[in-house]
Amino acid sequence: MKIQYLIIFLLFSLSACGFHLRGSEQKTKAQVTQVYVSNVDASQTARAVKAQLASGGKKAAGSAAKAKFILKLENERFNQRVLSVSPDTGKVEEYEVTLSVYMTLIDSKGKERILGEEIRLVRDYTFNESVVLGKFAEEELLQKELITQAASQIVRRLNTESASE
Repeated sequence: MKIQYLIIFLLFSLSACGFHLRGSEQKTKAQVTQVYVSNVDASQTARAVKAQLASGGKKAAGSAAKAKFILKLENERFNQRVLSVSPDTGKVEEYEVTLSVYMTLIDSKGKERILGEEIRLVRDYTFNESVVLGKFAEEELLQKELITQAASQIVRRLNTESASE
């Protein structure tokens, strides 16, 4: 009986301390304030970064003049390549999807804190011709996840740069 109470106590104390697995939370909480997000061919990633800033209680600045930091996101590209082919039929079995986006961070004084850093994420998925529509939907979902993960990486970089200020 005492062991059951001990286990219950340990479970409650573990949950009360705020412990959670790193991968259990997709979005990163923003600590940085007053960021202006501009994009050149990176609209999906820019939207995801703004959404993560908003979910953390921070709102992206409306103009570059009012911001502490200017975040430039450029050249968002998805690339797909064949990863493996069936030796019997010669048909594609796996694809690899790559997202790359470049970020530049400039502070309010015009100093470049991060210059053209590439955020690059790679994932693979299996392909089956008999369920083509489902695989296309899976690829779209994979691209959305890559954008969310890239936005999390960008927000983490913003947090470290703002903390070092």
